[in-house]
Amino acid sequence: MALPRDEYIQYELLRFLATAPNGRMHCRDVYNTCAKQFPGLTRSEREDPCRSSVSQWANRVQFARLHLVNNGYVLRPASGGGRGFWTISARGRHREEIFDL
Repeated sequence: MALPRDEYIQYELLRFLATAPNGRMHCRDVYNTCAKQFPGLTRSEREDPCRSSVSQWANRVQFARLHLVNNGYVLRPASGGGRGFWTISARGRHREEIFDL
């Protein structure tokens, strides 16, 4: 399967963060939880190392998160709970409500 488009991953990422306790999740949990929404991902895509990332899938999710951070929907680690934790912002919660997630 081709990896899902960035927009689809961003959508799922916001949805999971919005429902997570305190609006935050550790990145490992995000990778696993989000991958369940894309059952066509191959084992290789989910597990084989990719550059400096854990896997192709993790790399794709990291870029989706970066785009959400740049648009103010997800907080940077320093302001969102520490290294490895991804936290939805107030703006991200508003976007989540718009999409009725």
